[in-house]
Amino acid sequence: METFGSSREAPPSLPVDAASLSGVVEDGRTRFFNETTETRTHNLTCPKCGQAGEYKVTWVVRRKRPQLPRHADERDRAKFAKAQSYMVRRDDKLSCANIRCRKPFEITSLQSLAFINE
Repeated sequence: METFGSSREAPPSLPVDAASLSGVVEDGRTRFFNETTETRTHNLTCPKCGQAGEYKVTWVVRRKRPQLPRHADERDRAKFAKAQSYMVRRDDKLSCANIRCRKPFEITSLQSLAFINE
């Protein structure tokens, strides 16, 4: 008797390049920004038990580069002039800090996108 999956072929492997692993793809947006990950503390309230606490929330921070890339054309110059530093919230759910509750809850009180004034 044949075991399950022995007749199946392995899926073809995809080529892996460094840009796809780092999360930075050279498209119109990301070549104008330096991308980092930061954790910031926020005061949030658990909707299940109602207890407030400080939670660490992970953000992807994209700061505008100081200079335009070398081989930029007029379209790139216009996009770069309008570009602004911003943060995108990476975490959507957190677990309650209360030992008795510990239930996961969605972060609804924080915006998922925030512009940075520099």
